[in-house]
Amino acid sequence: MECLLPESLDISTVLDSASQYKSWLAQHEQLKIDASHVGRVDAAGIQALASLFHSARSNQITIQLVRPTPSLVEGIITLGLDGQFDINTEVGEG
Repeated sequence: MECLLPESLDISTVLDSASQYKSWLAQHEQLKIDASHVGRVDAAGIQALASLFHSARSNQITIQLVRPTPSLVEGIITLGLDGQFDINTEVGEG
């Protein structure tokens, strides 16, 4: 299943995102996380996303980050979390 991330992955959206992530994990054995619309990110948002990837792997769910925006990729690398993500390097819009 392809799941679309919101435009904002920051502290203000972490609780809503965590609830969404739980529902994705409960319903699917394979997830493609579409990050093509992510424009605003911070450490809290990226950490929540990293937690989704960790939980998926712990539950034998295949997960991949697809079409990440440059700002999201930069944030992931800056935090040193690039090893936590299976990233499809085709870059998204913004």
